[in-house]
Amino acid sequence: MGADDRKTMKLRELIQKIHFEKITGTPDVDIEGLTYDSRKAGKDFLFVAISGFKMDGHKFIRQAWERGARAFVIEKDVSFSLPGAVLIKVSSSRLALAQISNVFYGFPSRKIKVVGITGTNGKTTTTYLIQSILKKAGLKVSRISTIDYNVGEISYLATVTTPESKDLQELFKRMVEKGMDWVVMEVSSHSLVLHRVEEINFDWAVFTNLSPEHLDFHHSMDKYLEAKLSFFKKMDQGKAAINVDDPVSEKILRNTSCPVVTYGIVKRADFVAEPLKNSSFLLKTKGEKTKINFSLLGIHNIYNALAATAVAVEEGVSLNLVKKGLENVKRIPGRLELIPNRASLKIYVDYAHTEDGLGKVLKTLSQIDKGRLIVVFGCGGDRDHYKRPLMGKVAFQNADLSIITSDNPRSEDPQGIISQIEEGLKTSGAKLAKDYFPIPDRRKAITFALNNLSKNDTLLVAGKGHEGVQIFKDKIIKFNDKEVIQDLLSKKGML
Repeated sequence: MGADDRKTMKLRELIQKIHFEKITGTPDVDIEGLTYDSRKAGKDFLFVAISGFKMDGHKFIRQAWERGARAFVIEKDVSFSLPGAVLIKVSSSRLALAQISNVFYGFPSRKIKVVGITGTNGKTTTTYLIQSILKKAGLKVSRISTIDYNVGEISYLATVTTPESKDLQELFKRMVEKGMDWVVMEVSSHSLVLHRVEEINFDWAVFTNLSPEHLDFHHSMDKYLEAKLSFFKKMDQGKAAINVDDPVSEKILRNTSCPVVTYGIVKRADFVAEPLKNSSFLLKTKGEKTKINFSLLGIHNIYNALAATAVAVEEGVSLNLVKKGLENVKRIPGRLELIPNRASLKIYVDYAHTEDGLGKVLKTLSQIDKGRLIVVFGCGGDRDHYKRPLMGKVAFQNADLSIITSDNPRSEDPQGIISQIEEGLKTSGAKLAKDYFPIPDRRKAITFALNNLSKNDTLLVAGKGHEGVQIFKDKIIKFNDKEVIQDLLSKKGML
């Protein structure tokens, strides 16, 4: 996202809001840049040393000093000499980074309306839908999502769902400079625990749903829920939109002091949808109703549309413009994305990588066509081992043929991950070479699926969605499901 904007501020001013244990040196020095990456340090920079999960920023303090940094936020004592440096010891470098970044970039979230969307599934799609509606209302809207970070006409490839606090504040500053009215962003559970969204003035907090995910990080569903709840507990000035059909909505409502609007399909709510044929639905709210000819498939996407509607209508957008905004979204990259082809084969790519997400997408596709439903999927390495047999079970319950392959194995053995997925298939009664085939090489797995796909069948390639690489223990290779499918179809003369 580019280098730090050069500006001069007194260190004393930057650290006025943080709680520190001690300061070594004088805070009356000029700071011209801020970073938590020693490689980006420069003359008179403030370097924030973060104790990460894989890398410890404290090991790179000397490198930052050699590059010109003269002030350091630390959590651990420094044992070596840094002549002329100012050391500020804190209990949480991540929290200090958020607080300092907000000051350094001029409190940008106070100058733009911010919508934060949290939940297990649906966050990305909801950001696109809200952005589309608000644009139809004549507003300038940026987006921060799992797919990309969008600032006006410029987009940056996303590295994580919710960027680090310093990067977020820098993005907000650029949005303000571009004259943006709104930013719609995903708020991950990691970002809530790791203080990435601290110091952001949210105008809206949106809850989509909750199902097991990231338990390798949170360790339990209670901790995962608590991370989500923390977002709403801190909403004392803005508003919240809650999916009341989700079982945990009552807990969220009890922990929210700000004004709330609700949405749902089953329970009584402020914004309600009545599903119609195909993906259309009747939208009802406040005595008004309108039919939405929606392009995005599945009940789960109707929930996403309701979330977007709730925010827009409460902000004064008419139902007519809501309708236009929702209907204008024809596809979301890697989200139940249909791959066009000459043979009219029904091939979809989706990001579903949890048992709940995969189950919803498979059920949606099973209701559309009467032919066989074939799914290609795997599970990521170094993540949520518990879900692997569960995803195998969900696949067997909802698909006619499962092809188990690699997702992003990372440091794990791909075959070991596949074996754990197979456990769920076998215990559900699935038979090898009849109900499922294990093919570790993802390209070969997709090739096998295409070779077994008839005109009446539907193929879902799940797990990676928009992603452009595949991560192994010793390498990262270029790999995009959509591009691989298009290449294979092209070689068959079917694209």
